[in-house]
Formats: sequence, C-alpha cells, structure tokens
Amino acid sequence: MDMTKIIMSKHDLLAEFAQGESQHREFKRQLENPESVAGEIVAFANSEGGCLYFGVADDGAVVGLTDSATTFQSLTHLCRDRCIPPVSPVLEQHTVEGRDIVALTVLSALNRLKPYRTAGGRFYIRVGKDKKDATGRELVRIAQAAGELHYDESPIWETTLNDLSQDAFAAYHEAQFGLSLGEQLEQSRLALETLLHNLRLAAEVDGEWRLTVAGLLMFGVAPQRFMPQSRLSAVAFAGVDEDADILDRREITGRLPEIITDTRLFLERNIRQPARELGFQREDLALYDRKALGEAVVNAIAHRDYSFGGSQVRIFLFSDRVEVRSPGGLPNSVTLENIRLGVHAERNRRLATLLTQLGYMSAIGTGIPRLIIRLSRLLSGREPDFELIGEELRVRIWAKPV
Repeated sequence: MDMTKIIMSKHDLLAEFAQGESQHREFKRQLENPESVAGEIVAFANSEGGCLYFGVADDGAVVGLTDSATTFQSLTHLCRDRCIPPVSPVLEQHTVEGRDIVALTVLSALNRLKPYRTAGGRFYIRVGKDKKDATGRELVRIAQAAGELHYDESPIWETTLNDLSQDAFAAYHEAQFGLSLGEQLEQSRLALETLLHNLRLAAEVDGEWRLTVAGLLMFGVAPQRFMPQSRLSAVAFAGVDEDADILDRREITGRLPEIITDTRLFLERNIRQPARELGFQREDLALYDRKALGEAVVNAIAHRDYSFGGSQVRIFLFSDRVEVRSPGGLPNSVTLENIRLGVHAERNRRLATLLTQLGYMSAIGTGIPRLIIRLSRLLSGREPDFELIGEELRVRIWAKPV
C-alpha cells in the first residue's frame, strides 16, 4: 500500500483488497473486540503506519457493514480512549459493490508520540501480516527514534494554510525579526510554506500543507475548531470549594496569547481587592503576586499535554486560593519534588520557544522556584501546593490572609 495516498477510488480499493493482508494492510469483517482492534492500531502507530478495513473478509472479499456510521464513530472513540497516547487516524467511509466499508489509516506523520500502547497496557508492533508484543529492546529503539519529535510540531490533518491568520503571523514575524513578512519573503525568495516549515509551524502531509499544533495554537484563525481542548475554563467561586456559588464563569478561546491575556483580565476582574484605612487615605492590599499568578497560568498553557482531546486547562478562583489545573501530568524526568527546584522538561518545545520570544515566558526555566514559589511565599507566607491527581497537575496559590 502506498502510505502517501489515502483517498482511493472503488477500482483502487478492489485492487488493494485483492493483494491481501500485508505489513500495511489489515482486514476486519466488523468491529468486535475493541482491545484487539486497539492493538492493531497501536501496532501500525509504532511501526510504519497502515490501514485497517472494516467490512472486508480475511480473503479480501467485501462483506460490508450493517451500520458503518456507528463503526466510524466507535473507531473515533477507540483511537482516543483505548490508545495511549491517543492515535490520530484518518477515517473514511466507502461504498464498494453496494456494500458499506470503513477505512482507518494510521499515518506516521500524524502519530509521533511513540511508543503507543493499548488501554490494556500492551505495546505492539507490526511484523508482516501480524501484530506482536514489542520487546524491551524494540521499545527502547522506538522511543529513541521518536525522541526528537514533539507533539506540538505534529501536523493537524484537517487544517490548511487558509487556517493561518497571516496578520497574527506577520505581527509576530516583524516583532521577532525586525522585518515585515512581505520583505522577508521577497528578500529570501522563500515561499510562505517554506518559511512556515522552517519555523515548524507547518508540514507537508500527503502533498498538502497542514498547520502544526504550534502553528494552529499560536497563529490559527480559529484554533478551537480543530483543537477544542485548547480553550481555557475559568470559574470564580464565592467560597472555598466547588459547592460554593459561582460568581463568574468563562470559556476562554482564541490563540494562546489571547487566552493568556483574557485569563489575566478574568482574574483581575474577580480577585477581590481589600483595603485598609490610614487616616484619610486608603491602601489597597494585594492578595496575590501578579507575577506568580501569571507564571502559573502561562506554564499550564505552554506545558500541558495537548494530545488529551477531552481536557482543557482550568482556572478555579476560590475565596482563599487560585487553582491552576493542567491536563497531562508532568513531563519526563520531572517529579513533584524536583519541580520545586527548577527541574523542567519542555513537553511542547515549539510553543515554549514562541511564547518566550513573545515575552510571556522566561528562557532560563526557573519560573517555578523563582516566581511562583518565592513570590507567593513572600506575599502570603505560604508556599504553593503542587499535586498530581490522575493525569492532571494542580497548582494552588494561596491568598494573603487579611
């Protein structure tokens, strides 16, 4: 199978089926055992990619599906929920010889977070026409081969360059390089696609240019159209827990710089401002250090795991603290103990670079001990809490007692 070609005609499909199962091709009469099918998908993702055809017998005969729409939907959920990390498939429905089939293609270019495993904890690779459990040595080799690949540099299949806000990208380019985008393209004689590729903001997949995760989140026209998990949920409560009355709630969307700005405005609007009277003068009392809060919010946005499709960053403002909840746990080598010492690992290398260039982050990587912990302790007398609950990191910054 030519893994660079996805959409095929009826004639091409019949020719494909006639070749039988292979390293890149698997037939299924129907979707019966989700864990087994997840294993086939994981095997392709850990190898060189491939395609599963549902509604096709082992000998290549088209038997059809009784409900292809349900199969299509079930496969979408299976790739997200039973493959870890989630696999990004290309799903297609076809009618061949009057019968409905579904094709699920796994492209290596769209799935770079190797090694993958099933929800049952099995790591598979594709060997010939079969999947087999990967050995420890094979897992090490897969991980090493994928070591320089980061999720934020992966292409988003559904996007095109029309989903890029050229105004937003041009403003960044001029601020960063001191040269307008038009002047850069004219002087360098580069195509826009090449410039975006060099900056890891776009990638060519199957002959088409797609925005990467970083390109979409930083410069996309409507990032949440393709990645709804990139929004931020902010809620202000009247009391100290989630059972208290809700004073304000916002679903904050847009590009990441816009989300950072709108989150700051939400916090400023909802953090109460106590004061004390000194004669005829009034002195406002700060409950939180603004730099500490800003660092916690930006860290969550920059370092969260964007492959978690159903989870967004959440900001909860209580009467005695601010909680920043970030999906994806801690990156490799980072623990709840050493994170306080400034140990860090960039889960999203390109996003971190872009946010640093735009002035939202520090390049030295010591924001947690230097800003979040130290400044919060100086103001409130209490260090922030760091807690890992499942796959969510929670940072609690306590208000100054008044």
